[in-house]
Amino acid sequence: MKAAVFHGPGDVRFGEVATPEPGEGEALIRVRACGICGSDLHTYRHGMFRQLGLPVDEGLILGHEFSGEVVETRGTIEGLAVGDRVIAAGVGGNAEYYVARAPTLPLVLHVPDDVSFEEAATTEPLATSLHAVNLAEPADAETIVVLGAGIIGLGVLQTIRARCSAKTIVVDLSDRRLALAEKLGAAETVNARRHDAVSRIGELTDSGQANVDTVFDCAGVTRDFTGASPLAQALSLVRPNGKVLVVAAFEKPIEVDFNLVMGKGLHLIGSFAWSPAEFAQALDLLSSGKVDRRPLITHEFALENASEAYETQLRADEAVKVLLKP
Repeated sequence: MKAAVFHGPGDVRFGEVATPEPGEGEALIRVRACGICGSDLHTYRHGMFRQLGLPVDEGLILGHEFSGEVVETRGTIEGLAVGDRVIAAGVGGNAEYYVARAPTLPLVLHVPDDVSFEEAATTEPLATSLHAVNLAEPADAETIVVLGAGIIGLGVLQTIRARCSAKTIVVDLSDRRLALAEKLGAAETVNARRHDAVSRIGELTDSGQANVDTVFDCAGVTRDFTGASPLAQALSLVRPNGKVLVVAAFEKPIEVDFNLVMGKGLHLIGSFAWSPAEFAQALDLLSSGKVDRRPLITHEFALENASEAYETQLRADEAVKVLLKP
């Protein structure tokens, strides 16, 4: 089969690999759309998170947010048949085919006909956003800040908007992404390239100082980042006894002033991935129309152009979600 194979930092190549064979009680899925995730970019840039790739002789097949259709089943699989449109949870989506092994079959979910393969491929990152929001338990009267308007941060915004009327402020460096945040319902946006985010949010909350109930750090830091990290800003922004959700990955260690955490009695919460129930709930948000993911899909590439696709996803000023179409 055709696949995009990661050989090392900055090196993703299109080529042929062996087509995986399903075993008894397993299903072969023809991949129709696969998103490039932030963790894929960490692998692409620095070789991090290699466990999120499927080993092949040539290297690793990345990609863990994808949709497709069942083309073969071995034995009887209850509720699953050839021709079904599905999403799945696993690694190796940057390829023509994926085998849903027995342990992951419960995470193969049917996609309604009115949800496109492209939209369905964004279910997994939406589930990650949903998990963070579930941990935060936002309420109508709260003020919330989302740092980082990539696919996860915008998904946090969408999930908050779907469940309550909390005032949500989104911070990013990209005008394009901030314009999209406004379209998706952000009450205010702040470009941190032009404004000091902490001071500006203090102005926007009419308090003269930052007094935010919950902050989501969906930005993290890259290896070349300098200055006050988004997490440090989050700790400054949040009110006493407020919550800070750490959703992003960090490419290097950072300094954290734990006197702020202690002195303000903060709830510092790490948020990783999702539960199986949240994976299904994310698909329900799409199928019900409560969340529209189409505006977040900015680029689509054929699998043979995977190298260009990865380079495009790196350019935050122009891309939100890049899809590969095997």
